[in-house]
Amino acid sequence: MVEISGLTKRFGNVQALAGISLRAEPGKVTGLLGPNGAGKTTTIRILSTILRADAGTAKVNGFDVEREQDKVRASMGVVFENSGLYRRLTGTENVLYFADLAGVPRSRALKVLEELYALLDVDFGDRLAVGYSRGMAQKINLIRAVVHDPPVVVLDEPTAGLDVPSTLAVRSFIEKQKEKGKTVLLSTHLMNEVEMLCDYVFIINKGVIAVEGTPSGIKRDLGAANLEEAFMKAVKE
Repeated sequence: MVEISGLTKRFGNVQALAGISLRAEPGKVTGLLGPNGAGKTTTIRILSTILRADAGTAKVNGFDVEREQDKVRASMGVVFENSGLYRRLTGTENVLYFADLAGVPRSRALKVLEELYALLDVDFGDRLAVGYSRGMAQKINLIRAVVHDPPVVVLDEPTAGLDVPSTLAVRSFIEKQKEKGKTVLLSTHLMNEVEMLCDYVFIINKGVIAVEGTPSGIKRDLGAANLEEAFMKAVKE
C-alpha cells in the first residue's frame, strides 16, 4: 500500500508538488502520469526517502517516510529511469550484492534469480555489466529491486529506450508482481502501456492531481477516443 496526503515540495521558486494525495493498493498497478516536470519523479523520490517533503504525509506499507525510513526502504523496490549497476560486477553479482545488503539468505536470493532469469529471459548473468545493453541492464535492475521480496514496487519509466523484446519482458515482470499481490506504482509516458497494465491512474500536472480514475473511466469522463487524447485534455485544463 502507498498512501500520500497533501504532499508538497518546493525547489527555490519552483513548486514541484502542491498538495497531492493518492493511494495505490495491493494487487493493482497504479499509473502515475504527467508531462515532464509535472512532479512524478519528485513524488517517487520522496516515497523512496531520497527527498524530504516540505509538508504532507506519505506512507509505504504503513510506514511513514519521514519517521520510519529504514522500514520504508525494506518495504519497497525502486527502479529509476537511469538506475545503474556496478559495471565491474556480473549481473548475478550485482543482484547478490543487494540481496546481502537487504539481509536476504543466499539460498532465497538464488531462488529469486532462477525464477526471474527465466521470466525475463536472462542468459547473461555471468557476464560483466560493463558490456550490457540498456535492456540487459534494466532486467538486472528489476531483479535487484525485488530480490528482498518487497510488498511495494515503484517503477519510473521502466521501458524507456528499450527494444521490443526487452519492453515485453518488463511488462511480464510487472504483471507477475501484480499476480503476487504487490502494490505496483508505475510512472510512464507510454499510453498504450498504461491501458495494458494499469488498474487505476493519476494524471499529475504542475504539481497537482489533474485527473484520476480507471483508464476507461478517464477516457469516458473527458470525452476522449483514446488515452493519449484524454491525457492531453487533462494536462491542458
